[in-house]
Amino acid sequence: MSTKTPENLTIGKKFGITLTVAAKSYKTVTIYYKGVILISIKVKIISVVLAFCFALSGATLAFAGENSESALPSSLSASNGKFLTTAPVNSLFEKNGFEVKAKNITKNSADLTWKSSKQYIGYKICRFNILSNKWEEIAQTTKEKYEVEDLSAGSIYRFCVLNAVSDDVLGAIQIKTKVKKPKLKVIEKTSKKIVLNLGTHSKNETVVIYRKTSGKKFKKIAEVKGKSTYTDKNLKGNTTYYYKAITKFKLEGEAFKSKESAVLKTKTLLSMDLPSVSGKTKTFAYYTAVTLRSSPQYKLLRSEKCTTDEETGIRMYDGCYCVALGSYYATKIGTKFRITFSNGNSIKVILCDQKANRHTDSKHQYAVNNKDIVEFYVQGNKIPRAIRGRGNYGILKQFSGSVVSIEKYMD
Repeated sequence: MSTKTPENLTIGKKFGITLTVAAKSYKTVTIYYKGVILISIKVKIISVVLAFCFALSGATLAFAGENSESALPSSLSASNGKFLTTAPVNSLFEKNGFEVKAKNITKNSADLTWKSSKQYIGYKICRFNILSNKWEEIAQTTKEKYEVEDLSAGSIYRFCVLNAVSDDVLGAIQIKTKVKKPKLKVIEKTSKKIVLNLGTHSKNETVVIYRKTSGKKFKKIAEVKGKSTYTDKNLKGNTTYYYKAITKFKLEGEAFKSKESAVLKTKTLLSMDLPSVSGKTKTFAYYTAVTLRSSPQYKLLRSEKCTTDEETGIRMYDGCYCVALGSYYATKIGTKFRITFSNGNSIKVILCDQKANRHTDSKHQYAVNNKDIVEFYVQGNKIPRAIRGRGNYGILKQFSGSVVSIEKYMD
């Protein structure tokens, strides 16, 4: 079957101006998958002229070809990589009595629905693949709805619906999936700072962080781009702080913003006074010497959660070294501290026993005999050889130096 090639083709009319171009060719094309909208056309025309047509028509698309009700102009090519309109894409097809909508959009899925004034046997759903620069069929259905899944959070997707019999484009839509909320978590804290884990984010994402104290309003304190942590400095000791955050970024000129994260509540540590001694000596005691089964000391040191560190032989509970301190610092078994040494190292410890007041100074901050502030509780057969003859864990690199700060966890 042959057709006559027309000399000229009218492609659009706006503001009283009729745009006409010479047709370059006239031949049947089944489905042309490249482009921002799936194309089923018979006429190839000049992209520059159509682009001018779009500039004039705003959200209105000019159609070309014999089947103008379902065909879209070839100037909407894959080189654009986006729709040439700021209006919802489904509005382009409203004059055909076909409308595509997206509902229940989440981070990873969306429900596509459509209505038509005509009856169709079935539908094809296609998605634009930005990597291959092509439209790809993802499903066929006889229903007027389809759930798209396995989407990425904070992304732009383009879908179109075809007549399953003729492959005519019936409608299309562009959606933005929701942005993943930051998940705030405390990595480390002292009496002066709090280090937050913000979760995993790309280099293009910005996490906006807000903070408040009790009775105050949240205020923005930082914008962190492409990083997973943030350190909030110059804080007050023994003070409760509240944090929340959102994620934002731009993609193809579109602004994305997540919902607010859950509020994180945490408290800075209490900085405690140090005694006049350096505390360079760190003594030890055998944990098996605690024999009173009803005591909190025994229950902690013999708990299933309490293990022995293979490197040092020191008992560990919840990531903390088990120690005894003077009653000045605490009397409640299970109280946790952050102890920092002059070598720059900091360790987290838990009170598993208390130094007897009769063995400590008048303030009960250190043991008078060895002038030690910290006493580790250990498993006898796991003690390193270097420690056995000296009785001082201070000779190990990680514990060497003077005690320069003791801070108590208050939550």
